[in-house]
Amino acid sequence: MNKVAFLMIAALLLSLSAIAFAQEFPDVPPDHWAYDAVQELVDQGIIQGYPDGTFGGKRAMTRYEFAEALAKAIPVIAEMAGGGTVGPAGPQGPAGPQGPAGPPGPGVDQEQIQALQRMMDEFQDELASLGVQVESVRRDLNALSERVTALEEEVSRVVWYGNANLIGRGEVENNAPAFDRDSRRLSAGTTGTADADNPLSNSSFFTDFQLGVTGRVSDNASVDALIAAGDYLSDFALGDMDDFTLWRLNLDTAIKLGPLGQGEVKVGRFPFQLTPYTLKFVDPDSYTYVDKLDEGNFILDGGSILFNWSRIALTAFAAKTDNQIADLISPDLLLGGVSGIETSQIAGARAVIGTPFGGNLGLTWYEAGLAPGFGTADIMGADINAMFGTLGVSAEWAESDPDATLEAITSNDDNTAWNANLAFQLGGLGIKAGYSTVEPNYFAPGYWSRLGRAVNLVNVKGFNANLTYALGSNLALSAEGQFLEPFDAGANISGRTSIEQGRTVNVPGATTDQVTYWRAGLKYNLTAANAVDLGWEQVKWEPTGAGADTEERYISIGLGHTFNPNSSLKLLYQIVEYEQGALDPYGVADNYRGGVATAQFALKF
Repeated sequence: MNKVAFLMIAALLLSLSAIAFAQEFPDVPPDHWAYDAVQELVDQGIIQGYPDGTFGGKRAMTRYEFAEALAKAIPVIAEMAGGGTVGPAGPQGPAGPQGPAGPPGPGVDQEQIQALQRMMDEFQDELASLGVQVESVRRDLNALSERVTALEEEVSRVVWYGNANLIGRGEVENNAPAFDRDSRRLSAGTTGTADADNPLSNSSFFTDFQLGVTGRVSDNASVDALIAAGDYLSDFALGDMDDFTLWRLNLDTAIKLGPLGQGEVKVGRFPFQLTPYTLKFVDPDSYTYVDKLDEGNFILDGGSILFNWSRIALTAFAAKTDNQIADLISPDLLLGGVSGIETSQIAGARAVIGTPFGGNLGLTWYEAGLAPGFGTADIMGADINAMFGTLGVSAEWAESDPDATLEAITSNDDNTAWNANLAFQLGGLGIKAGYSTVEPNYFAPGYWSRLGRAVNLVNVKGFNANLTYALGSNLALSAEGQFLEPFDAGANISGRTSIEQGRTVNVPGATTDQVTYWRAGLKYNLTAANAVDLGWEQVKWEPTGAGADTEERYISIGLGHTFNPNSSLKLLYQIVEYEQGALDPYGVADNYRGGVATAQFALKF
């Protein structure tokens, strides 16, 4: 009986001492950083909850309870680090058996290891009172940190990336022949049939997929490859392409060239562009966004080398084109009144020099070797931009210079292009205004203007203005106007269409007095994930003398939904109208009206 009483009294005393021991530790306030750290470690399975095995949210807890929760993670830390397994608190004994080496636990990274190290420092006294060998655990954490660093470096050697686009398109042709903004014939000529005005009956579906990989070959060299697949490019956007294409494959490495310093060399197949007036790809599809087409890059086979000397960056390049990727890899020149001539190879250099006021001066020159029998051409240019407080200044000048062989087709007179712009930004209001001139004999594979179906007009000069205004975070307005007239009143304005880079836009039988362009847009964010876009665009071709104007209009409504940062859906419907006047810039000779409906589901990974 005395023995039973003694045991009961001993148990009571131990319980009271434990309560008193715990109460010696002050409460940790609910906004203490340790709460969030423990929550993340519990979520990752590194800490198995508080002393009762659960995590009940933020509540008043003692430092002793936090220490107990942290102590539960120590065997996991030891196993991750490849050290011995730590047993229950108690007298120091021999080290446990060696645990198997393996990858870190679920989701552990350097940030979580640092949180554990912080907590070891914060609760080291409490852990010591629980019999934890703090210095041993610190060594385990350091070993784990080294292993995670090595694994992260190994994983970063190879990075996979890609995106996919699922594109649906429906067309309406109310009267023939009708064309969309990219000069594609609508509804495949079904006008007059019962279904000509039904976009679901005149529909198509396209897929676009690209998968890329970047791998480090050494500390200063890497390989980048991208494969494109699907029928969007081959059957719709460009044509004359394979459904499966090696889009990009290049080696990027650093080399030392004595007094020239270190250069960055790129060899293989790679995307490339210069400036709008000198070398930039024309997007053939204005209804969807596919980065391969919208970023303005040609795809070239060759090499480039980049040097950086203080405020000067110099890029030298040489590349040969290949018909495997059609127009993307074969830039062509538009010569006055003549279809495009393919550029078979280019070689040149571009320098970018830092200037005062946070600006840059760019100098460009390259020689284009044309298709056999057409000779060569030099394309040269200069561009500059700078900021003076809220006022921005930008300008570009370019000249095309044909050799003696090419002069049989074109002239080396009236062969320059230039623009100058002033931009002002004050809060949500942005205003930009400028003047541009493109002389009648200027030619280059660039992308400097677009007015409806007409792209890269030449023999034009005139003013342009652009306005943007953000009314808070939900509503944004934009507007643009261009007012162009012939540079040479005795010649016609000409250009090309986006889908066929060599097809001219010429005004036969009459001289254009002026081309007026208007565009207005409104974007309204209904919610953080949903937005609506409204757009209106008009091009007016005004003849010299008597006769009605020729007008083309594009009225659009779009709806966008973002599922997450890597997936989105965009719906668009555009009404197309064309009223034939005294001028016939596209050779249509009739009025037309139609519509285009598109749906694009985009994924990134």
